Order: sequence, then structure tokens, then C-alpha cells
Amino acid sequence: MHISRFGTRIDRNLATYMRLSAILFASIMVLFPTIFPQPADATDEKWKAEMIADALLAAPPSVTHNATIYAWNAEGDMIAVRHGPGPFTCVASGFASLRLGKSPLPYPDPMCMDQNAWKFFQAIWAEKNPMKPEKPYPTAPGLVWMLAGMSIKKGAVAMGKSETSVVKATMGQAGGEMFQMTPHIMIMPVPFDKNIAIMPTSYSLDSPLNAWIMAAGTPIEHLMVHFSDDDVKGMMEAGK
Repeated sequence: MHISRFGTRIDRNLATYMRLSAILFASIMVLFPTIFPQPADATDEKWKAEMIADALLAAPPSVTHNATIYAWNAEGDMIAVRHGPGPFTCVASGFASLRLGKSPLPYPDPMCMDQNAWKFFQAIWAEKNPMKPEKPYPTAPGLVWMLAGMSIKKGAVAMGKSETSVVKATMGQAGGEMFQMTPHIMIMPVPFDKNIAIMPTSYSLDSPLNAWIMAAGTPIEHLMVHFSDDDVKGMMEAGK
């Protein structure tokens, strides 16, 4: 009889402990955002939706529909805003501005990368000076979609914290200081023998649909293939 009463007391104490634990846990979860603040843009659904919409401009739906998407926050950190099972990774605009400490550019520059290109960009972003990498870059060429184009500032492709004029633009009659490069894909890395290749090594504003070699002679040398707005519309609306 004594053992039975003792067991009953243990059961009652255990039940009371479990109720108190549940109340304490619930209180902690309510206070969690206050105790451990989360980045505002990492939890802001409106911001996420805007970044996803921006990233989807980079490539056709066949590429983006199940892609993982990242975006840059105000501090220049890359944050996942959507996870997907597909082979492509898309990044919203800002890789050439916010991430590198510049003011946001007035033009979009989202991109979508296959697995090879994603590894290549991760290697580039891990280097303090991408033009003088401390570790060898991957050599398998990858595909990068940039159907929203990319900005050109003061006649040079904006790269890094300074305007590195690895690519000089033919100014032609375009005028002004800011230009939007036509929609394109990049195949990178693709090294060229400058003694044999005859493609131009600069983007021409007079012939903006010409294929050319970007960053010629550097560790990030690659092929640029451009499209007209009609071509882009045809790709983006295929199957609708």
C-alpha cells in the first residue's frame, strides 16, 4: 500500500513537471525572436517574394521552375530565399553591387547557373582578389543565364570594389554613363588562345548582339553570347 501511494506521488509530480516544461518551452518559443534576433530580410516574406521575382528574370521557366534561389541582403550576405530540387541555382540582382560594397545599381543583374558554373562562382566569391586567386579555379565549363542583362558603368564592366576595366566598351552613339548590356548567356570558364581566336574581346554598344570573349587573358576568361529582346521573349514564353 505504501509503495502504491509512493508511485502515485511520482506520477503526479512527473505530470506536473511535464506541464511546467511545456509552458516554459512555449514561453521560450514566443520570446525566441527577441532573445535571438533573426535577420529582418531573412524572414520578410515580401522581400523574399521580390527577390524570387527578380531572380526569375534571369532564365526561362524550364531553368527556374525548380531552381534554388539566393538573394543578397543589405550587408552583402547571400541568403537562401527558396530551395528547389533542380540542377540550377539562381541569384537575385546585386552580385556586382551590394555584395561588393557598392551602391545598388539601377539595373537588374540576376543570374542562373548550372552545377559547374555554380562551383565556379563560389570559388570566385571565396577569393579576396578574383583576378589573382590563391586557389585554382574549377576548369569544367558551366552555363550562366543572364537574360535580364547586366550593367556597364563608364565604359567598363563593373567588377570588384573598383571599376576594373578588363572589358572596354565601344561607346558609339549611346552616350551617358550607365548602360545595360543586352541579354546573354555566359559559358565559363572558357580559356582562349589569343593567337588563334578571332572573336572580339570587348562588348560593342554598336553591335550589342555580337558574341565576344569577356575578361580575356584573366583567370575568369569566358564566352559571352547575346540575344535580342524578341529572342528572350520567345524563350520566356515558350510553351504558354
